[in-house]
Amino acid sequence: MITKLKPMAHQQQVFDWAQGRDYGALFCEMGTGKTKIVLDIIQNDATNGALVTAPNGLHRNWDKIEIPKHVAKESHVYCWKGNPTTNTAKKLLERLFLSIEDTPNVLHFFLINVEALRTEAGFKWAKRFQAAIGNHHFVVDESTCIKNPKAQVTKKVIELARDANRRWALNGTPITQGPLDLYSQCKFLSSESIPYKSFTAFKNTFAQEQLMTMQNRSFRKIVGYKNIDRLTREIDPFSVHLQKKDCLDLPEKTFQTRYVEMTKQQEDAYRDMKNLCLAQLESGEISSVTMALTKLLRLHQITTGFFTSDEGVVTALPNHRTEALLDIAEQSRKLVIFCAYRENVEQATRALAKAHGDKCVVTFTGGDSGDERTSAVQRFQEDDECRFFIGTSAAAKGLTLHAASTMVYFSCNYSLEVRLQSQDRIHRIGQKNACTYIDLVAYGTVDQAILEALKNKKEIAKSVLDDLTPLFK
Repeated sequence: MITKLKPMAHQQQVFDWAQGRDYGALFCEMGTGKTKIVLDIIQNDATNGALVTAPNGLHRNWDKIEIPKHVAKESHVYCWKGNPTTNTAKKLLERLFLSIEDTPNVLHFFLINVEALRTEAGFKWAKRFQAAIGNHHFVVDESTCIKNPKAQVTKKVIELARDANRRWALNGTPITQGPLDLYSQCKFLSSESIPYKSFTAFKNTFAQEQLMTMQNRSFRKIVGYKNIDRLTREIDPFSVHLQKKDCLDLPEKTFQTRYVEMTKQQEDAYRDMKNLCLAQLESGEISSVTMALTKLLRLHQITTGFFTSDEGVVTALPNHRTEALLDIAEQSRKLVIFCAYRENVEQATRALAKAHGDKCVVTFTGGDSGDERTSAVQRFQEDDECRFFIGTSAAAKGLTLHAASTMVYFSCNYSLEVRLQSQDRIHRIGQKNACTYIDLVAYGTVDQAILEALKNKKEIAKSVLDDLTPLFK
């Protein structure tokens, strides 16, 4: 078996199960290593590579983290960054196709965010890659992104799937709204995977509907589900289900980074602020740790979705960070979210409350009273309806939050002590599952530099003047 890192026992079992199959669904909880499993499948197969699609930003993880970490074979990776209109972008694509022609023994990966497949350019280049590479895999990561059979992106993915030799759906929680989510995920794998020729036939089999009338308009509303045991039997031959609690060989803690693309507004604001910081650094205007940290904070805030002026005026910036959080939330029964800024707490709270209801979210910040904090912890620990705990550094010490085994750093605090203390909130006596920690990061920014410093056990406040220029670049 060709592999860069030895698989754990549960990963080896899934790898063995996948041999000889043309398609499969890896419905494995976050932290069980499903990406490594599918990369091992690809690099041990007589194919030329893979087309991989995932929600925006997550496709970059494959490029920067997953493929370098897990693929032992020589590989050529192209990561979609939008319609290639510049000469540089066009040359990167030309290099990919030349590599396919000239180096047939090299694995080739075409990584594209699923939203781009709605566009003419994204779909066209994915199609061209398939035609050029020949025998290949097609992977849909976070496959609930194609759960809507009527969505244009779902139709495009299923069309591309027809030209793939082997197809894999990856998700921790394939059902987010109900069993009907499974229809198009199964049809992506194979038109014959389940014995239903249309979504209507699938819905009639598994959904209970009731005729409703509203303002002289009649419609059928889903009020429940039926035949779930039958559905389980039908998907069982081509699916694997893994939960962290069942994988006894998992490490106690697993750390993941999820890259989040910045919007055009964020990129413009970040570039202007960075150029100002560099100019002030070169002129000597930034001469103290306090001044340096203030500039760093301004840049970091922009990556997380807001900007604070020198007058203290806060301006929200369109961003994709809450989208990434909602994707993770769909796969988690309970989730602890840490934020460096109150603005991020408000962002995350609004997004989760809108998607899941006000009763699902509690917050824990420095501005809350003692009674409010106590109530937040108690509700999260004891109330199944309360799924999301959102806190600042005020929640980093002393709390027990082991009702969750997954923690998301929506934005990262600079303090190494806060970082290490916060990790222990879910990794406590009484925790029965391995713990997963996920950082949301804007690639190539101070956001990434801060995380790298913390990973290397560096206190940014103590070294910021020495390392300032690299951080700003």
